[in-house]
Amino acid sequence: MRKIKFLWMVLLVVGLTLLAAGCGGDKPADKPGEQAASGDAEKTTWQLIQEKGVMTVGLDDTFRPMGFRDEKGELVGFDIDMGKELEKRLGIKLEWIPTDWSGVTGALNSKKFDVVINGMSITEERKKVIDFSIPYVNASIGMAVKIDNNDIKTKEDLKGKTVATQAGSSGYEACKELVKEGIIDESKIKQYNQYPEAFQDLALGRVDAVVVDVTTAGDFVSKKPDTYKIVEEPLVEDFYAIGLRKEDKDLKEVLDKTLREMMEDGTLSAISQKWFDGKDMIAKPE
Repeated sequence: MRKIKFLWMVLLVVGLTLLAAGCGGDKPADKPGEQAASGDAEKTTWQLIQEKGVMTVGLDDTFRPMGFRDEKGELVGFDIDMGKELEKRLGIKLEWIPTDWSGVTGALNSKKFDVVINGMSITEERKKVIDFSIPYVNASIGMAVKIDNNDIKTKEDLKGKTVATQAGSSGYEACKELVKEGIIDESKIKQYNQYPEAFQDLALGRVDAVVVDVTTAGDFVSKKPDTYKIVEEPLVEDFYAIGLRKEDKDLKEVLDKTLREMMEDGTLSAISQKWFDGKDMIAKPE
């Protein structure tokens, strides 16, 4: 009886061993899919863009005149025209994805889109978390006030005043510098999700000035010259560039090369004159 029991035990162990081996043998069948996923993970963003033929682009679609909606709801602006030229030269399509500007760098790094093209200012804070293409527009941060305001002519005149800007923008970075300089109090900064809201409050007298890119300020002034004006003295120099993830070195190389070509052949200057009231605000090639 003991021998029979022992035999059954041996057979049971052998059976379980074969079953385990059989289950293990099924795993290689899953490998191709796993290897494909792994292969995609190893490809660069530029390689994946080329395969899909599409580059996704984040933007604030209310940021005039860089990228905004016209009366038909279609995207227009400097960056949109520049994007169309990028499509031709790179042989791809751009898919524009509206995003909350205050969280734009986080959305880029979480791969909600491939790049940011939206008059994105190069700032030290942003450079800590993302990379940039070469600059393509030489702008500046300035102030817009109501047409009848003759009290604010320099940044020192902002003392005791309430200023508006967009949350997460280079305008907000400029406001923080004004706080450090002791010119304004942090409690006097009103942050808005979008600049149109800030300019609306300026018109209503709820704020004294809007700290904003002069390109954007110029667009609002051109639409309502009897309501707004730009203070002549800019606060800081400002450059626009395409925002990228730090690891996307090959994509940066491709975009830098293409931007340089567009600068050198006059394409970007023509787009600038169209959207910036005849002014050529294109940065010099690096």
